[in-house]
Amino acid sequence: MKQFTISLLLIFQATLFAQQGPPDKPLSPQEWVEKMNYGSWWIFNIPPERDNAIKVDNYSPRIIDSLQALGINGGRLHWQAKDMFDRNNHLYKRSLDFVEKMVDDFMERDMAICLQISFGDKEMSSEVKQRYYNGWREVSERMKNKSHLLAMCPVIEFHGWEGETYNGKPLTRKMLQDSLNWLYDTLTVIFRESNPTRIMSYKPWGAAKNAEFETLDFPFGNDPASDSGNPFYYIASFSGSYGIGHWERWYPGMPAEKLQALKDETMNGGRSLVTKNGKKRVSGINAALKFREETGIPFWCDHWEPNYWGKSKKKSQAQGKKVWSIEQNIAYTEFFMDTLKAIGSGGAGLQTRRFWNDKINDLYRKHPGMTESERMSVEVIKLFRRKAED
Repeated sequence: MKQFTISLLLIFQATLFAQQGPPDKPLSPQEWVEKMNYGSWWIFNIPPERDNAIKVDNYSPRIIDSLQALGINGGRLHWQAKDMFDRNNHLYKRSLDFVEKMVDDFMERDMAICLQISFGDKEMSSEVKQRYYNGWREVSERMKNKSHLLAMCPVIEFHGWEGETYNGKPLTRKMLQDSLNWLYDTLTVIFRESNPTRIMSYKPWGAAKNAEFETLDFPFGNDPASDSGNPFYYIASFSGSYGIGHWERWYPGMPAEKLQALKDETMNGGRSLVTKNGKKRVSGINAALKFREETGIPFWCDHWEPNYWGKSKKKSQAQGKKVWSIEQNIAYTEFFMDTLKAIGSGGAGLQTRRFWNDKINDLYRKHPGMTESERMSVEVIKLFRRKAED
């Protein structure tokens, strides 16, 4: 009788776990990246309590439908959450409710979403660490039953720490890299507690033109999956300009040889393909491709919309820089979209709020008196529609 009771209990627990788990089978990291395709970049903040207004930096399900109409089937949700904790360093329930509703809307539309959350500042104090641990544990537990189309991506900024000290000692580059991997190692354990097959997206420390993928310790030593023989559900991401500044040399009708040289330079993060010593230099997207070839770990790119990075007329003139034309911006964006498709990677380069007009609750449309930035948004939307039709 005792054995029968235990057997029933085990069956009940197994059934309960199956009911509570994600509704789909695990995706391979490469399948997730392909689903993400060109992607979008959504920076959002939780709206104030009792504030139901639709704002570009908050949320509207209609924006998702508009993005899908452009052929965008994925992206990254970037949540600045360091002020969303109570005095005990736990997330406010209403913020978790808000994010869950947002994720559910994306999952219903079969979209691949990378949830990026920043829980702190650059200074990794004991309080900030606690916020990272508590925050991600609470988010992961809340999201444990979501589709595998949801990936987790901690946002950890170590930029600018060089020259500072830790415990009275200079903080070296090696210490930065070790600290970043140690933190990712700890977060991996937290992610696995709620879902052993949830995809995790980690990024190297440093700029994209350096693309220091070799500083990431894959697989992480404390990953419970390493003891069970399960595959490692990792992807990497990297950000930066990708040689974007050099694209100002582009012009309509550029000879094929010059255009190819410009593309090669852009793929190499804006750097020469050879060093002063005559050795081949591998950086930028080329470094990401080399990393994928050597490790089998896919990657995705963000931060590639040139208009966002100050290539518009008003900002460029204010900084005394050469002005990019809308045609140059569009040519670069199309080059990057074609590149992602050709190399089988994904991206999230369009900052969603720049393409959404609150006044009409829709994507930007041409109107009298519109700014150059708004005209640029219209042209990008037209470009994406052409790609979607193809």
